[in-house]
Amino acid sequence: MKKLRFLLAILTIPTGAFALPPHAPTLLQPEAIGSRQIRWHFKNTDKTAVAFELWSAIARAELKRVDDPNASYIDETGVIPADPDGYCARYIVAVNKAGLRSFGQPVTYGCMRTPPVTPAAPRVEIVDNKIIRITVDQGDNDPATGVGVYEAEHDSWVSPEHLFQANSIYPTFGEWNANDGILLIGLRPNTGYTFFLQARSVTGEVSKFAAPVHVRMPAEAADLGAPKLDRIGEQGNLRNEPLTQTFVTKQRAPAIAGLVSAGSLVTIDLDDRPFQATVAPAVGSLASFVFRPSKLAKGLHTLRLGAVSGGATAWTPTIEFRIK
Repeated sequence: MKKLRFLLAILTIPTGAFALPPHAPTLLQPEAIGSRQIRWHFKNTDKTAVAFELWSAIARAELKRVDDPNASYIDETGVIPADPDGYCARYIVAVNKAGLRSFGQPVTYGCMRTPPVTPAAPRVEIVDNKIIRITVDQGDNDPATGVGVYEAEHDSWVSPEHLFQANSIYPTFGEWNANDGILLIGLRPNTGYTFFLQARSVTGEVSKFAAPVHVRMPAEAADLGAPKLDRIGEQGNLRNEPLTQTFVTKQRAPAIAGLVSAGSLVTIDLDDRPFQATVAPAVGSLASFVFRPSKLAKGLHTLRLGAVSGGATAWTPTIEFRIK
């Protein structure tokens, strides 16, 4: 009679009471799918598993569940781009039909970091006609993300070297901080600048460049009686062209020519070096002049033309030209 009661008791116990928890999956190398998504790959080792969960050992919380017995990864989304602390101590839990969970893999890979996203275009302002203020923002990136400013016309980084391995060609005022921006001083009038931003994480990954912002410094007023520019290299008929542009020539030693009032000499300021042009005999109230420099480097150059008469010099605004 006692044996019969024992057998009946066993038969009435729920079958799930004897179910065993599944074996823990093996976590494989994680993968950064993008700046906001990490894919945690794993290998299932238990045929009874019907679902899998991604857990954080630090938060002791489930992050995401996948109800698929054939799953081999779980995507963690909503990741902060370029987080220097990374996403750490993740493990995969297997779940069987009885709702029992594996204890999880105790040893995981190190922290996983995602690359930065492209920041927004910089805000560029001209201050007092002489200074450029550039304000930057990391955007969706982690606040520890560095943001560098690249100036394309002069092919140079203008942010400090601790953010990028680059040499600034502009003096800077104050101390750089990724949120504060930077002041560029000592800029020439009537010269153009094109700024790009790029984000860089503390581990060295970089984003794509943000949309460019182009500005041109205000030009000086032309003095009364200043020479008229007519030619730079193969670019001719410039006397009626506005000087608020960057002229382009393919010639490494471009002839610079124009017209000046009769009786005036012509002085040339080329890249802060003084030269004298050759002035032809006057025809009426005007005379032509020409200056042929020695071979110049490719890139941007600046030029001012001065008419010297009666001990005074009448200057043009700064003229910018590029040698391709």
